[in-house]
Amino acid sequence: MKRTRKPPRIPVAVRRLDMTSRTAERIGGGAVILIILALFLLVRAEPETLKPLSLLQINDLRAEAGQTETVTRNGTVTASVSAMDVLEVLGASPEDATAAAVALRDASPTRGQRLRPGTALSAWFEAGEDGRERLAGVSAKLSPKATLVASRSSDGRFKANLLSARTTTALHRVAGRIDTSLADAIIAGGGTRQHADMFAGLFPEDPALAKGGRKGERFDAVIEVVTDERGNFLEAGDLVFAAFNGAKTSGSWYRFTPEDTGLPEFFSRSGVAGDEFLLRDPVRGGEMSSGFGNRMHPITGEMLLHAGIDFRAPVGTPIRAAGSGLVTDMRYGEGYGWFVRIRHERGYETVYAHMSGFAENLTPGRTVMRGEVIGYVGSTGSSTGAHLHYEVLRNGFYVNPETLALPTGRDITGNKTVLAAFEAQRDAIDTFRNEAAGGQLFAATASTARMTNAPAP
Repeated sequence: MKRTRKPPRIPVAVRRLDMTSRTAERIGGGAVILIILALFLLVRAEPETLKPLSLLQINDLRAEAGQTETVTRNGTVTASVSAMDVLEVLGASPEDATAAAVALRDASPTRGQRLRPGTALSAWFEAGEDGRERLAGVSAKLSPKATLVASRSSDGRFKANLLSARTTTALHRVAGRIDTSLADAIIAGGGTRQHADMFAGLFPEDPALAKGGRKGERFDAVIEVVTDERGNFLEAGDLVFAAFNGAKTSGSWYRFTPEDTGLPEFFSRSGVAGDEFLLRDPVRGGEMSSGFGNRMHPITGEMLLHAGIDFRAPVGTPIRAAGSGLVTDMRYGEGYGWFVRIRHERGYETVYAHMSGFAENLTPGRTVMRGEVIGYVGSTGSSTGAHLHYEVLRNGFYVNPETLALPTGRDITGNKTVLAAFEAQRDAIDTFRNEAAGGQLFAATASTARMTNAPAP
């Protein structure tokens, strides 16, 4: 049920705090500068959204640090513990913790939003003029590619910068036969369990594939991987191709983003998207515990419209995006708890509520694929037990996800311009597969550029 009231302050309860001993080895005064310099050398700023540290700022930091001894402590933001709470527990004063947390928030890609649960913090402390320990700076690792750094300036205020690693996107092929399970085979080849889940979701005709498939069945996948400027692996990217030859079904799917919509979808070789526009079961194996319609609210006792359907599942069960679309909202809201809202084509929106946490790297403004994991089942907000509350809206009005007559997948064969772009990308993927041995990394090429509909270099 949708609520619009301002969410209450989240209670403080430290769960994943990894604090080093206060008697840890004291590092020399130059440690602060070395940390900042190391980050500066390894990363670069992207001009549209990032603020690089300047040489002048680094010199200022060196002058400010002097010979002050520092000590570093680590902690983690959780669903119920904010960055400010973590910094206080690590030893910062309430005023410094608040100022540093605000600086981090204002410099983050999602301005105004608190740091995502699971974000690792590293805080360093120095001796103040009165001899007491005070917070000197803090870094927040947002992803393998991005780190926020907030440091105390000469006026005592905290200034933050968002640093981004220089990265390269490459293609990686994983192909072979299933020995134990599809997930094991894809992970062994360099993919992830999420890739395996998305792969299986492209072949719903064979439910056994979602459970691991059958020994001896053949698969072929191409994924994107992100590496730093030294060639070190940072993270796995999107699944861009999936082919399967099994006992119950076979076929191939190509990821493509039509220019007229800007939303990625998987298309068959001929240019037709999947049969179902939206998934009806965002939680695999979840038991529907409450349907759409008027009901007695289990907490307030009021008779209200239950504007979605509930799926009962254990805390931590993955939640999949019902369809490809744009993440327009993700935050904590009264009633909803942690929730995600996605806008799809044709006037559709979906909402996923009561989550225990979001998927890694999920941010507002990012596009997601049908079947991609966006978060995990929880019991936050107005909830009496672990479940997903799932809503579907069409042109702004709530509709019953269970009985809704969903449109079929898109057919681009009638649009010559879009079809030509798709065929060029499809052929680029096939060329890469023919040249690539399964499990071998390849540097970014013209084929990689075409994967994102960018001009080939």
